[in-house]
Amino acid sequence: MARVDVGLARRVVLVGLAVHLLTLPVVTWVLLVVVRETQTNNFVQHVRTFARGVADGFEIAPVLGDTNNTGKLLDSVILTGEGVYAELVDNGHRTTSALNPPGISYSGRQDLDFSEHPDATYFIVLPIDKSGHDAEVRLGFDKRPTLDDIARARRRILEVLTSYAALLLAIAVMSVHYLTRPLARLGDSARQVASGDHERHLSANTTIREVHDLAADLEAMRAELVGVNAKLRTEMDERARVEAQRQTLESQLRRRQRLEALGTLAGGVAHEINNTLVPIMLFAQTVLDALPPDSASREDLLGILRSARRSKEVVKKVLTFSRQMNSGKRERLDLTEPVEEVVRLFRALAPASISVVKCIEGRCLPVIADATLINLLTMNLCTNALQAMRATGGTLTVSLAPLTATGLEPAGVAAGNYMQLRVQDTGHGMDAATMDRIFEPFFTTRDAGEGTGLGLAVVHGIVESLDATLLVDSSTGVGTDFRVLFPAAEEQTASQRAEVPHDIS
Repeated sequence: MARVDVGLARRVVLVGLAVHLLTLPVVTWVLLVVVRETQTNNFVQHVRTFARGVADGFEIAPVLGDTNNTGKLLDSVILTGEGVYAELVDNGHRTTSALNPPGISYSGRQDLDFSEHPDATYFIVLPIDKSGHDAEVRLGFDKRPTLDDIARARRRILEVLTSYAALLLAIAVMSVHYLTRPLARLGDSARQVASGDHERHLSANTTIREVHDLAADLEAMRAELVGVNAKLRTEMDERARVEAQRQTLESQLRRRQRLEALGTLAGGVAHEINNTLVPIMLFAQTVLDALPPDSASREDLLGILRSARRSKEVVKKVLTFSRQMNSGKRERLDLTEPVEEVVRLFRALAPASISVVKCIEGRCLPVIADATLINLLTMNLCTNALQAMRATGGTLTVSLAPLTATGLEPAGVAAGNYMQLRVQDTGHGMDAATMDRIFEPFFTTRDAGEGTGLGLAVVHGIVESLDATLLVDSSTGVGTDFRVLFPAAEEQTASQRAEVPHDIS
């Protein structure tokens, strides 16, 4: 059998209703009996006193034997409104009042009790003690006014008791609401705490000492449990943060080791290829110079030279990735000019479906770099972005902004002031497996013949050679965000330091 859960408020109201259902009928019956007995006793006492007075009048006044005076005295009983029937029997002679209603007659009996006979007339017969006369007076009184009074009293009693019951029920409901409202609020607060709102206080604004003490005990328990939970959560978050940082550092270390190994291999291969290309180009140029202008072999030699020069450019990119290319002249540099030059170029090269946006925030802090390498780095990033949006179109955003790292950033970004070069696209994006290999030389997702796979490898090499930091964020179907953080030159002025408003996020 299922258990029926009834709240405290309903329990109290139901108990109150049950008590009243049991007691009110008894109280009503007792009151009705008392009212009826009181009304009937008053009626009987009153009419008997009145009848005694009439009998005394016949005994005192010289009316017996005088038919006229006897009729007048009997008529006075009716005229006073007290009686409805009056009759005198004197020595066997009957005299009745001329005012008796036609439907009432004496039936030879008298009422000793109000309810002895069910008719509407109460009859009293009293003897008259007077010498020479064997007489008695017979009087009838209407019981209906008394019955009406009893009925009205019954209705009033029922109305009063009904109002009393309704008032008590209303008082009970309000009292129960007042008593249970603190408990209900305390229960709501407890459920909110259980659902995760640990800052919710368990308190009861009430003058009921037991409820107040219960709320205080629960609040103390909540505070203790919240403190323990907060401590455990802090420890768990710290462990998760340390573990995530460890995994990030391990991933970066593995990637760096892999790239360094590939860079060393690629550098060695590039040197060997470069050593082979130099004599090829020299001999081809020598033969080309010796041929007459109309020789049919000149075009073949020019093709050899073009292929050799293209191979030399590929070798140059490989050497850039492996950080074995001459980095050029390092100097204090404002990144604005080389970046704007690349933006102007790509605005001219970008198709109509791609919008190129430039955004330079604040005063650019000087960095130690080479303008040529910055130009090459920016061009490779923009080229990669254009290729990602070639099919669908989109927006290429190139931005420069100073920022301050606080040491809480992704692993590998030390605290300090930086200039951030940011290249964002709204292309197809990359998944995690692709992002893990994008800086490997000759790795590409393009179709055969559309790229060498060295663009981002060169970017990585330039970033490493300039002691900068490269961050990548990409989501499939959303786009890619490359951020290069160049350490600001140490000789910057105090006013420039004050104008570094951004924090890395």
